Amino acid sequence: MSAITRRGGRRRAKLDPPVAHYVAAEGLPWFPFLAEGVHVKLLKLTPATGEIVMIVRIEPGASLGECYRHGAVLAYTISGMWRYRGAEWVASAGDAVLAPAGSTQTLEVVGTEPVLAFVRLIGALEFHDAEGRTVSIENAETIHGRYLAHCALHGIPPADLAA
Repeated sequence: MSAITRRGGRRRAKLDPPVAHYVAAEGLPWFPFLAEGVHVKLLKLTPATGEIVMIVRIEPGASLGECYRHGAVLAYTISGMWRYRGAEWVASAGDAVLAPAGSTQTLEVVGTEPVLAFVRLIGALEFHDAEGRTVSIENAETIHGRYLAHCALHGIPPADLAA
């Protein structure tokens, strides 16, 4: 509970301290995301801030195409290898990639192993076709909608992942 306290002659709301948000990821479903061979396991989302936390699995040969980031993205590689097209680096298990807001890249799986990555992003992802036209804009609300639709289609009780 919050309360009003006086400090230095001014009233100030006393807020409850933030609480850790535990997610039992093993029980959450993978659901398809935009392209054959791309799946997401949604861990947490905050529609008010646009934050999305998820695990992404991308099979070799699968592609989401070019992606413009409206907000910053942090991707931590759990397994597999990947890069952004044209990059001089290849991310593998234990590597982190930070893509700034306003950047545009095309992710590529390197090798024959699927990529698993923990991803935290703020804001929308805008996907483009080969001609640079916007084909999809994904954000916390649309990804949550995809999760809920997948759960409904497969009779899975959805977890409360919104914070």
